[in-house]
Amino acid sequence: MQPQQRLVDVTAQPPRKKPSSRPSTAPSSFAHVFDENALPTKRQLLDAASCVVVAENGIRVPFGDLFRDQKTVVIFIRHFWCPLCQDYMFSIANTVDPQVLKQSGINLVIISNGSFNMIKSYRQIFRTPYAVYTDPSSRIYSILGMTMKSVESKAEQRRSSYVRHSRAGGIAMVIANALRVGMPVWEKAGDVAQLGGEFVLGPGLTASYAHRMRSRSSHAPIVRVLTAAGVN
Repeated sequence: MQPQQRLVDVTAQPPRKKPSSRPSTAPSSFAHVFDENALPTKRQLLDAASCVVVAENGIRVPFGDLFRDQKTVVIFIRHFWCPLCQDYMFSIANTVDPQVLKQSGINLVIISNGSFNMIKSYRQIFRTPYAVYTDPSSRIYSILGMTMKSVESKAEQRRSSYVRHSRAGGIAMVIANALRVGMPVWEKAGDVAQLGGEFVLGPGLTASYAHRMRSRSSHAPIVRVLTAAGVN
């Protein structure tokens, strides 16, 4: 179900400045700007599509290629060591039938922001057939409106249904998984402050669903995302 990949000469692209408006924390004023479910604008989709993600084999792929020809569910996780995201990945593995997706004409990909050298072993943890890519600069996260750190107070945060482990139990799970599949612990796993989200994009520069995390444990239930994508 992986999209056709094409090499990109990133040296030919002019350097891009990281947007200065992206907050590294969640001040009270930002809570009024952040929109959990706003669909990306055409400008955002165009800018994101022109960015590059890195595949498991190290090949750089234009992000837009992932949804150019097919409606695609794009899951942005936080980082490779996040126990909450690993619980979410297990919920995807236990819930999503790749054959049903194929019959529906829908693709699914996972995006992280760590080293591509983490991808192979990360996929082995969940035995996932879905392609995983990385956005090492987190530029796509920023363009699509995902943010750094929670926009909810601790009192507002609720335990999501996909979360299976306590804080200590989650850390123990991550360590056990890393040992089991031989995760390269020396590689960068991603920004621990980054929040993710879920989008239904394509074909082309279109978006039919968007959800951005408000806290570390607020991924949208995968069934809700699939329903928005048109999977029965």
